[in-house]
Parts: sequence; structure tokens; C-alpha cells
Amino acid sequence: LDNTPQDIAAFLLNGKGLSLSQIGNFITDLRKPLSMAVLEEFMKQIDFTDLPFEQALRHFISKLRLPGEAQKIDRLMEAFAERYCECNPNMISEAQDTIYVLAFSVIILQTDLHNPQIKLHRKMDLESFVQNNRGIDNGNDLDRKLLEAIYEGVKKEPIISGRDHLDFLESIDKSIIGKKISIMDPSRMLMMTTKMYEVSNRNEKQPPEKHIRHIFLFNDLLLVTKQIQVRGKTTTRTTKERAVMSTCSYQCRQHLMICAFKAESWSSTFYPYGIRISDSYDDRVILELATDKEEDRTSFLEELAEVTWVYRELENDRIGSLGVADKLGQSTLSLHSFNSDTDGGRRHTHTLGRRFFKSNIFKSSKRDALAPSSSMFYTKGISSSDVPLSDTQSTAPDQETT
Repeated sequence: LDNTPQDIAAFLLNGKGLSLSQIGNFITDLRKPLSMAVLEEFMKQIDFTDLPFEQALRHFISKLRLPGEAQKIDRLMEAFAERYCECNPNMISEAQDTIYVLAFSVIILQTDLHNPQIKLHRKMDLESFVQNNRGIDNGNDLDRKLLEAIYEGVKKEPIISGRDHLDFLESIDKSIIGKKISIMDPSRMLMMTTKMYEVSNRNEKQPPEKHIRHIFLFNDLLLVTKQIQVRGKTTTRTTKERAVMSTCSYQCRQHLMICAFKAESWSSTFYPYGIRISDSYDDRVILELATDKEEDRTSFLEELAEVTWVYRELENDRIGSLGVADKLGQSTLSLHSFNSDTDGGRRHTHTLGRRFFKSNIFKSSKRDALAPSSSMFYTKGISSSDVPLSDTQSTAPDQETT
């Protein structure tokens, strides 16, 4: 991606998984010349030719999310009016200001009609909308049929911004209850979902309908959930809790940060396609899962391996870009994970951190490696190959493969 307004605008329009809120805020930042240039190119790459006014406005707003500041909305409507007149000269009016005022009026109408906090008898009616737009075309009125069509269209179907990954994460977050970390993170994306069985005993066959787990694999998090079956008032204590339960589908069982665990395949007589989730440092088993098919197990392990690799590369780049003073905190704080179920709320250091502080590299440096003047830890850095493994560390059984 070149650092040019044209390439940035194309990326914002066509990139996958981008936050529409951040797009709207970026291209309306009046303090940055680059943002203004990107907004101009952004509009040039949207074609409104032969589109009716209402449809064109819907198409434009679907590409971003309107900011909350009136000044930024004003800038967007001004850019829309300019581009719409370029694509459709003389369709509604020759004056760009006419399209601008009409567009801003429609945004106000949209807010008025579909804001639940505005009482029904106070909502804008057709005559009020027509009255608000009198004389906006250089002192002349627009065609009443046009205004009526716009009013009825907005009243029937609200003009909404496009949905991005944050909307999807919000729907997932609302569907999961229990002790969990917040899923709402702009940098978090869902990679895959799958259904598995939690195995308590490899040598004992359990009923297939029991211990079903729904797995959510994000780019930095593994979430293990159980589907909820609401059973009347016995499930919750209060009316509010029952209302929450009725809207939720899953209960959080465990959440594990990527790189804080490792996954290995195993098989037994009753479970030929098993997966063991264990601690990355001490091989302590966190949970064991099983799938119905080999394809499902392979797909999960391959996706997890790719997610883990990308996460490590991004984390290394992030820490590598920090200054010396920042790395003192990041090198330790970023190596922590939290497991509410298996650790009972205890924090434990991730593999690289714990091995480093127990290694000969740290001991021989007499703790000088953490000093700001040290070049070994901050400028050179350490990799997993620099950290000696413990001689007593056990390897996985023969039937298990990493």
C-alpha cells in the first residue's frame, strides 16, 4: 500500500474487516491535510451516476459510519453533494448547495423518525419535512413528489451505516454470558467457530448430547462456551437475569489467550479425533476436546497454527517498534495470560517470559539485562532459540503429535 491518497482511499473502500467508524472519523479530520485529500479521492471512487437521490445517499453512508460531531457530518454531506452533482448534473438541481441542504435534511429526518427516545406525537410528519425544504433550490421549491418519495422511503426503511466486524463482535458478546473478558476490541476478529465435545475421561464413552462445547477462535483469543437451555425460573434469580438469559445463547466456560497454550492431537478407542489443550510452559492439561471427524480436527489445528503464527509476528513487530523505556514494561506485561476456570484467577507468566527469567542468560547477566543501558535485551532482543529449554521438560507421548 503506497502512502498516497488514491491508494489509501481504495483501501478504505475495498479493505476487509475495517472499522467503519474509524473510516468516518479519519476522512473527516479537518486538521490533517492527508485526511482531506483521502476524502476527495474516496468520493471520486464512488459512482452515483443515474442513481436516485435517496438510493445514492444510502449507498454512500453504507461505506462508513457517520461520526457523532455535526461538523464532520457537515463535511461528509458537502462532499456527497459535490460528487452527486458531478455524476448527475441537472438531475435534481444545478446548485450543489441544494443537494447539500437536502442531504443534511434527510439525515435529520432519519434521526427524528427512528430515534426511540422521540415520542410518536413529536416525530416529523410529511408536511413538516416539506416545509423544512421550501426555497432551498435558489429560492425555489423542489418537486413535492420527490420530497414525498424521500420521506416515505426513509420512514419505511431507515438509512443505516454498513455493518463492520465490531457489530458482529457485539452480537457475539451479547450472546455469551458468564465470566469472560470483553470481546469488543477493534483489533479482534473472529476466525472460525466449531462444535466439539469436552472429554473428562478418554477411556469412558459419554453420551453424545452431553458436554457439547461451542468454540470461538479469534485472532488473539480462544473462547470455549456451552449452549444454554433456559428452564423456567429455576435458571435465574431475578426478572432482569431471566431477560438476559432469554437473549443469550452461550455460557462462557473458559477463555485462553493465543500463545498461552498449545494444542496436540490424540486418539483413543472411544475418541479417535481428540485435541488436548495444555499450558505452553509446564504441559499442564487445561482441557481435552474431541471432534466427530478428522477433517474438523485438522481444520481447527491448521487454523489455530496460522492464528498463532500471525499473532507472534505482530507481537514481535509491535515490541520491536517500541522505545527502550517502553520495552521494560511490554516485555513482561505482554507475556501474561489469564484463565478464570483452570487457574482460579491466578496470573501466570507466558513461556518466553518464564523461561527467560530462569535461564542462564538472565542469571549470568546478574539482572543487568533489565537495565535501560543494556543492549542485550532491548537492541538485540531474544528469540525462542536463545532461551535454553529445561532438561527435565517432558515430551509428549508417542501417540500425541504437536
